[in-house]
Amino acid sequence: MDQKKRNLIVGLFSLLVALWIVMFAVPELFVNLFDTALGNLILIVFIILAGMHNMFMGLGLAAVFVILFRFSHMSSQPFSLRF
Repeated sequence: MDQKKRNLIVGLFSLLVALWIVMFAVPELFVNLFDTALGNLILIVFIILAGMHNMFMGLGLAAVFVILFRFSHMSSQPFSLRF
C-alpha cells in the first residue's frame, strides 16, 4: 500500500474516532444537527463540498446522513405498542 492510501485510511479512522468521542461527550450536538434548519444546511453544504472533491464520497455521505436523519427522527417519536 502506498503512502497516499495509508495516509487517507489513517485520516479517515482518526476522523471516525474523533466523531465518536464528540457524540459520546455531547449527544445533544448529534440531535441538534438533524433537528434544526442550520444543522441540515451544514450537512447539505458538507455533502456538496465532499461531492465536488469526489462524487462517490459525496453520494456515500448523503446516504449515511439520510440513514442517520431517519434514525434520529424515529427515536424522537414515542414508542407505543399497538394490538
